[in-house]
Amino acid sequence: MRRYEALVIVDGALEEGDVEKAVQKFTDAIGTVGGKSAEVDRWGKRRFAYEISHKHDGYYFVANFEAPEEGVARLENLIKISDEFVRGKIVRPEAH
Repeated sequence: MRRYEALVIVDGALEEGDVEKAVQKFTDAIGTVGGKSAEVDRWGKRRFAYEISHKHDGYYFVANFEAPEEGVARLENLIKISDEFVRGKIVRPEAH
């Protein structure tokens, strides 16, 4: 398993409870693909520099986790097809 970092933006129009459910949905998906979540850093609601899908703001969170390579594609697909997620990016952080 490799280490990954995901920056995900949740729809800013959702209620606080729904935002937490979206974060939980992503972290549960990490376990489903055979990974383990280390930590989630919630950045809060921020305004976009430009409009994305007719939205002006969103809730940002960063998840650091370990997962098998084939599981990352499933997580990226989850971000793309779920209505509560506006955008997301999963990268491998550089080793120090």
